[in-house]
Amino acid sequence: MVGSIGIALSGLTAQTRRLDASASNVANVRSTGAVPAADGSSDGKRAAYQPIAVAQSDANPGTRASFTPITPAYLQEYAPEDSAANGDGMVAAPNVDLASERINQMAASRAYGANVAVVRTQDEMLTSLLDSKV
Repeated sequence: MVGSIGIALSGLTAQTRRLDASASNVANVRSTGAVPAADGSSDGKRAAYQPIAVAQSDANPGTRASFTPITPAYLQEYAPEDSAANGDGMVAAPNVDLASERINQMAASRAYGANVAVVRTQDEMLTSLLDSKV
């Protein structure tokens, strides 16, 4: 019976990580950086933001969430006035879709609420059990 609290708490942690990743992506959506060269270097210019996602896996009991990079990490945009622009005027913009991020945020919020409800219900059941034994 008490194991359900641990499972719900792992779910709360996973949803918190999902929100953290989405918030980071949204905060950096308009940042730009140098388009990496074929060898991966950015020629001393600032690197583009690496968007992240959260991968959930089974952790018996509960769930485990870990940050994973989104690939491709960037899309090329034409911005010749940007200090990170290459000779063709291209910069690397993070591969972040704001609509997908909003959906992730709403889903994480709902899942977080569901896990809070499990913890609350478990607390009520334990309280009721203790009251009936008195």
